Amino acid sequence: MTSRIVQVLLLFVAVSCVASKSFSKSDEFTHQQIMKLLSLPQKSEMIPNVFKVKIGDKAFLGAFTWSNCNSSAPLKLNSLSISPDPVKLSGDLTVAVNGTADVNVVQGLSAKLVIKKKIAGIEIEIPCESNIGSCTYDDVCGMIPSTPPADCPAPLPTYKIPCSCPVPKGNYVLPKTTFTIPPIPVPGWLASGDYSIGVKAYDKAGNNLACYNFKLALA
Repeated sequence: MTSRIVQVLLLFVAVSCVASKSFSKSDEFTHQQIMKLLSLPQKSEMIPNVFKVKIGDKAFLGAFTWSNCNSSAPLKLNSLSISPDPVKLSGDLTVAVNGTADVNVVQGLSAKLVIKKKIAGIEIEIPCESNIGSCTYDDVCGMIPSTPPADCPAPLPTYKIPCSCPVPKGNYVLPKTTFTIPPIPVPGWLASGDYSIGVKAYDKAGNNLACYNFKLALA
């Protein structure tokens, strides 16, 4: 009960600062309180992922959901599934994805991420720190090492999925594949709880190439 009261008080401070636009990284006390708030483990309120229903560009039911948020964007997800759900930060992660690129992805690609964590029923945006969080990346291709297909990690070459730019237009399918995630240090705010992630990508002319929304729970 006491921890719940502390969460609500910290949440009030965070929301008040955001609403008044008074928050900045120079306000060290406020920043520390927001990061402390985000680091508190939360019990997921999402429905356990027992089955999925896909209608149009949206997938429903279960802790993990996704959607395309711009029907005219040329980079689209057709299907996406992950397990276990809720997601664990280390151990086995099984992924299956089907995506379509109606344009070639070349240098000059930028991306904007907005990541929010639900605290006491209210979503709080996670600040960008050390290039992690709600950040804008001006050169996504530049962040990916340019490697020949033979150097792409398995099983991407098997399914002719590029791992660096340029990415030719086409349909790309990764069948259900299990990856093992080793234990690695993660930011404190990546504690258990419910998260929403918005992703938008643009070409150098400012055209919206992709728009995705994700909701997931971390255990």
